[in-house]
Amino acid sequence: MDFSLNAQQAAIQRGIAEIAAELADPELTQRDLAAAFSRPLWQVLHRHGFSSLFVDTERGGLGYGAVDAALALEALGQHCQDTGLVFALSAHLCACLHPLLKYGKPAQLERWLPRVMQGQIGAHAVTEVEAGSDVFAMQTQAKKEGPGYVINGSKCYITNAPVADFLLVHARTGPGQSYFDFSTFILPADAPGVSISAVPHEKLGLRTAAMGDIRFEHVWVPEADRIGAEGSGGPIFQVSMEWERTCLFALYLGVMQRQLDLCVARSESRQQFGQAISAYQAVSHKLVDMSLRLESARLAIYKSAWLLDQGRPDSACAAMAKLLVSDAAMQNGLAAVQIHGAQGILCGEIERQLRNAMPASVFSGTTEVLKNNLARQLRSAVSIRQASSQ
Repeated sequence: MDFSLNAQQAAIQRGIAEIAAELADPELTQRDLAAAFSRPLWQVLHRHGFSSLFVDTERGGLGYGAVDAALALEALGQHCQDTGLVFALSAHLCACLHPLLKYGKPAQLERWLPRVMQGQIGAHAVTEVEAGSDVFAMQTQAKKEGPGYVINGSKCYITNAPVADFLLVHARTGPGQSYFDFSTFILPADAPGVSISAVPHEKLGLRTAAMGDIRFEHVWVPEADRIGAEGSGGPIFQVSMEWERTCLFALYLGVMQRQLDLCVARSESRQQFGQAISAYQAVSHKLVDMSLRLESARLAIYKSAWLLDQGRPDSACAAMAKLLVSDAAMQNGLAAVQIHGAQGILCGEIERQLRNAMPASVFSGTTEVLKNNLARQLRSAVSIRQASSQ
């Protein structure tokens, strides 16, 4: 078991550190308050190849697998203070680009990948008002008509929707509650009949990632733009979640590393009662606990990413990684506020890190739903072991 990075992986992290100045934004605090996505910063990411990092090198991409992508997103999380921007990039990569590359037909790749290579942004349209974690409650329908489908329905809380150039849409194509009653489609965001909320939602955290709602009114989609076979939307969604729960959440590792470094520096520079506050056990133990949570989350993420690269995806491992990261981000965010005192409460990087951590327990499967799923898997595993020992 080798935990060291190879030369290419070390170069990934060094390279991102070197472009940190290009990702700096002196207006970030104001832009966060205004909930404004930055197209110029997206173009910086695109110019360095990050908006197409899963695309193979023959097509002009970086050809990253899961571990390399996780390393890149972790480094971006550490060196780019605009966490909403990195979140928007991660959603585009894991929930739009990866499913297209894995399940897209050659003709679809020929049509859509040039758009990705030009810096276009994707949005993954799954969630509905009554169909969040309960995907079987999805009401948006794609009705077969001749050589294509007509989509009617609505989606909500969709990351990147207000700024998206193309959409990956999940819709019901079957009548019942089967895993195979859903299909996946790709279409332009400005297709006739598609209405996207122009003003992004106001939200607690990740404010610089634009979130909006989408309505589909008699939207015609040719069969050629259905990704995979009819009824394969469930498996496609499951795979995208395994990659999202692994690679996307790596960005929080970088945020927590930057946060920990800031807290250590603050504890050394802040004087109280004649000494640095790092000399007090209450503070030093907070720092150690922050480091323990970060390292535990990091190990879980990289194990899940390694399994993806080995062709052995493990939904339980991905769920555990997501749970560990989201909990660590929240707990470390609270600790950082305490260590910074009044400066942690004032509008700025520390309080923004806490706000950006809070949605992590909700998106990509809520903490409660993932724990329910893991509990079922635990019971099943114990039953199998007991049966095999008899």
